[in-house]
Amino acid sequence: MEKKRQEIIIFILTVAVAFFIGLIGIRFFFRVDMTTSRTFTISKVSKNLFTEIPEEVHLVYVISEKLKRLSAFPEQVEDLLYEYAAFSRGKIKVTVVDPVKDGITAQVESLGVMPQQIEVIEQNEQSLAMVYTGIVIEYLDRQSSLPLVFRTETLEYELTSAIRRLVKGDEKMLGVLVGDAGRSLDQEYGMLKQQFQQDYTIKELRMGDPIPDDISALMIVSGKDISKEDLKPIDSYIQRGGQALFCVDGVYIDLAGGLAAQPLENSPILDFLKNYGVSVEPAMVLDQYNRDFRLPVQLLGNTAWQIIGPYPYWVAVNASNVSAENPVTARFQGLDLLWPDRLTKTDKEGIRTEVLLKSSKDAYLVSNNFDLDPSKGERLFFAAGDTQGQYDLGYALYGTFPGYFDPAEKSAETRIMVIGTSMFPSNIVQYSDSSYNMAFLGNVAEWLSSDDDLLAIKTRFVRDMRLNKIEEPQGKMRAFFMSQLVNLVFVPILVIAFGLNRFLKRRKKQNLQNKEA
Repeated sequence: MEKKRQEIIIFILTVAVAFFIGLIGIRFFFRVDMTTSRTFTISKVSKNLFTEIPEEVHLVYVISEKLKRLSAFPEQVEDLLYEYAAFSRGKIKVTVVDPVKDGITAQVESLGVMPQQIEVIEQNEQSLAMVYTGIVIEYLDRQSSLPLVFRTETLEYELTSAIRRLVKGDEKMLGVLVGDAGRSLDQEYGMLKQQFQQDYTIKELRMGDPIPDDISALMIVSGKDISKEDLKPIDSYIQRGGQALFCVDGVYIDLAGGLAAQPLENSPILDFLKNYGVSVEPAMVLDQYNRDFRLPVQLLGNTAWQIIGPYPYWVAVNASNVSAENPVTARFQGLDLLWPDRLTKTDKEGIRTEVLLKSSKDAYLVSNNFDLDPSKGERLFFAAGDTQGQYDLGYALYGTFPGYFDPAEKSAETRIMVIGTSMFPSNIVQYSDSSYNMAFLGNVAEWLSSDDDLLAIKTRFVRDMRLNKIEEPQGKMRAFFMSQLVNLVFVPILVIAFGLNRFLKRRKKQNLQNKEA
């Protein structure tokens, strides 16, 4: 009887200990992520979202059961969402629904999550299926959605941004000013607009227009036709502590005029930047590290790209030539500057200038007699003469900026960025296959609008270990040499050594057996 009582007490105590461990685990717990890029671990800002959320946020993952059977990514999305809930201290609730199975298709579609058609191959049979994959975010009486979730690389950034916007009830606004009367945001910079529409309200500004206070960041693309009078609202915006990106040219490229190049003389926008210690020189940079010039051709009703050849004026910025400290380039994914001009800097009181982007050491300068013919390839270097060196292509500036019209004035603490070309954000990136330029600009906008913590999430990515992603020729040769050495020499030697070792052991054993016999 006494033994039975002891067993009951031990059982009750065991259950109690497990219960209290569970309670403690709700508040104090840890998880181990063994992946190199911490793919399955949310960042500190996402873990601390509960401090910004007064009331409960409900995340509804809308996913078709069929898609869950066909792909592994829905499980990864679920893991990420439950990670949010685990760290939220009860402020974030997660629900997973199949709209077809649960009979709520009309409801989720009204929130922006629409069915998508995918190709399905099952048991050697190919078919088409309509599936749902999106996330609905609910807070009080407000709702938002990520209408299409097919990958997890940027999902944390998108989700944390969406939760913040919904809880705060505000939208970030990006002002874009195209300072060339012959270009427009919708036409020449349509890809740029499309990139930013996902996260910002876009306001296109005209030259000379006042810049509203609710503009989170200002982007000035080209300054060819910006007059001194047009600079007044820009100067006023920066004096109020506004952040801005200047993508301007020292040499103007006429795309409609056979790529005729003309240095910009007496340019008010360039004089404006000199007030901050930045000079955009009338000298174009060519680089041995460059992109191919491609042209679209129609082939059997489809668009294909014909490669004309390497084009030194389309500079491919190498990861070793960007700032490792700035969050915009800390996890650099790629950037191609089309027809960039050299930048130089001088010290200005109250302003700290950081070199953000540089050419390689195998770059050259052309300051006159510009010949931009893409068909000439390597021959374009002949015009550069003895100018080989490394040149600055982009600056980040921090501090208090003097007024342009009243140098005695000082702005509030702010930051701006200057890049010496207006073409790298344009639709021309299709010809250089530089779509990652738009991702870079998204990082710049995030940096300018002061959300460094969100930018740290956005720039997290899985390292690409493929050899064909190594851009430096010497590094690529070393990598290929080592791979060949390992595969063609070391591995065969190890296999042969293992075989010889087995053979010798077996022979020794056989000799011993013969002696014993």
